Amino acid sequence: MTEPEDDDLAALLLIRHFEKALLRLFGEGRIAGTTHTCLGQEYIPVALAPLLGPDDFVFSNHRGHGHYLALTGDAEGLLAEVMGRAGAVCGGVGGSQHLYTGRFLSTGVQGESLPVAVGAALHRRGLAAGGLALAFVGDGTWGEGAVYEALNMAALWRLPVVVVVEHNGIAQSTPTEAQLAGTIRGRAEAFGIAYHHSATNDPAVLRAELAPLLAAVRDGAGPLVVELDTMRLGPHSKGDDTRPVERIAELHRRDWYRRYAQAFPERFREADARLAATVARLVTEVSARPPSNGRAAAVPLQPAPIPLLRATGPADIGGPVPRTAGRPERIGEHLNDALHTLMAADPVVRLLGEDVTDPYGGAFGVTRGLSTRFGERVRSTPLSEGAIVGAGAGLALAGGKAVVEIMFGDFVTLAVDQLVNFAAKSVTMYGRRVPVPLLVRCPVGGRRGYGPTHSQSPQKHLMGVPDLDLYELSPFHDAAALLAHALGTGTPSVLFEDKILYTARRWTGGVVDDVLGFRVTEARDGGPGVAVVEPAGSPESDAVLIAPGGLAHRAVEAARDLLLEDEIGVRLLVPARLWPVQADELAALCGDAPAVFVLEDGTPGAGWGAEVAHGLHARLWHTLRGPVELRCAADRVIPAAPHLEDEVFLSAEDIRRAVVRRVTGTAAGAGARLEAHV
Repeated sequence: MTEPEDDDLAALLLIRHFEKALLRLFGEGRIAGTTHTCLGQEYIPVALAPLLGPDDFVFSNHRGHGHYLALTGDAEGLLAEVMGRAGAVCGGVGGSQHLYTGRFLSTGVQGESLPVAVGAALHRRGLAAGGLALAFVGDGTWGEGAVYEALNMAALWRLPVVVVVEHNGIAQSTPTEAQLAGTIRGRAEAFGIAYHHSATNDPAVLRAELAPLLAAVRDGAGPLVVELDTMRLGPHSKGDDTRPVERIAELHRRDWYRRYAQAFPERFREADARLAATVARLVTEVSARPPSNGRAAAVPLQPAPIPLLRATGPADIGGPVPRTAGRPERIGEHLNDALHTLMAADPVVRLLGEDVTDPYGGAFGVTRGLSTRFGERVRSTPLSEGAIVGAGAGLALAGGKAVVEIMFGDFVTLAVDQLVNFAAKSVTMYGRRVPVPLLVRCPVGGRRGYGPTHSQSPQKHLMGVPDLDLYELSPFHDAAALLAHALGTGTPSVLFEDKILYTARRWTGGVVDDVLGFRVTEARDGGPGVAVVEPAGSPESDAVLIAPGGLAHRAVEAARDLLLEDEIGVRLLVPARLWPVQADELAALCGDAPAVFVLEDGTPGAGWGAEVAHGLHARLWHTLRGPVELRCAADRVIPAAPHLEDEVFLSAEDIRRAVVRRVTGTAAGAGARLEAHV
């Protein structure tokens, strides 16, 4: 064992005494929650820290105190964070597992950060050569599918990603051999990724081994997996260690701490006493502080706004797809033009998705021409929805902006972890606002004959998630403004696009037809307002329909028939923002209408319609003659056969009959399908 440098020894002992102090504080009941100490593994981040620079991103995990301390030296901020005291690095919001400062980020979900590291590396490489993204994982993390999706993408694109595997032989309480088939080497090599193994616990030796390997990654050699045989001396968390006493004693005999104490007794004793006293004083000082206020001391960040340029047509080869002059624009074409406008206006916007590059241009042609015009800023990805969204979040966190296309909205469930547990939570779980300008596009809905797994309207599965905004494409709203707003807020968002709209025509100029006109309100925050459709010169309405964009054409047809055939005046409201629900604005636009209907293509129960109905009932109960009614799809899967599919979704006639029944007290014809209502 080589004699350690002063800085290395100080860093090792700081981490050791810090972690031991945490276990004592837990035993005394002075810390709540959980902590996962890195006792025995301290030398790994100490060896790596000097090899990492200001352009590198480091992603850690639940056992990340040592990583943080080796890279920052901020024992005071970390202790205050874990104890929930003033001066906490993340205001006490993140606690032990969720730390963020500069380019260091940790999260508590296993494997989650690897796709994010891929996105950060992609953004870094697009700016300049030399930077890398390093992710710490344990051997237990290799049971997570996100690991393999991320490795596949990193290898395909030869990204500067380094995965450091702290292989301590046990995943919580399960030995590695009981939960890991094959080897980590074999799994890395299966992707053609460079691999290095080391069993040393000497930081100087390990640093010498890794220095040329990391330099090669920086120079474009592609990703690297480093497997380090190490040991976890402490419990998984606090006091949950089930290993035999003999095994723990054996690990302590091999511990670097014991070996240094024996090899360099006088020097080690002095440094050990000094760092132990430093940590003890810190515990006393931080314990006396008032509780943290939930806010980190950091300058708020916000993505740069996107200039709202307008698509002007194919000015050159590779510009927007040419349109036939004189005919109304199809909504799919309009969305394509909006994406061209967005990417032309902001050079840090990237687009990721399956089959999005030319000549295919996406399953519905919405991304046609973008890769020809913008090159590698548009990438077709593997079939890996979780990794695609995670990479988009990494791009966004690293300073870019990301648009991610999910080929069919049904598949967004494969990316829920990245959306809900990482992208959305990262905005505020570090005690400051961390912008994550990520927009996930989801083609949804049926009426195309694609069957149960390609026709759902899964909006409700993402409702109610803090810091995850939901939008829906409509025939009335300007898509370029919507996209720019969604990315400009810094809040991750999802745009639902009903597939039936792609070939439908937009309504422009405030005119729907010879009977109905429309206007779009201005939202208070500058985002998309609500489209208000009603007959000209009809200030009073017998009923109000509220529908998302995918139902707009059917709702317009119903409103026209109600006016011309039943002499019932209807106002239709089409919001582009689904969540947070614009309840105050919708209630104001309902006016004194005695009947309100909320329409959606989702199945009954816990959906967008129920949220809108609840919000409106609380605000309009004194003017309504009955409860807000919800009309939605049938409570079953979407069949492939057209006649069976028609039985599931609302039709214009279904809407008309429901309104007539409510307003007049009589049914409009036989066979009205009346679904769930609230």
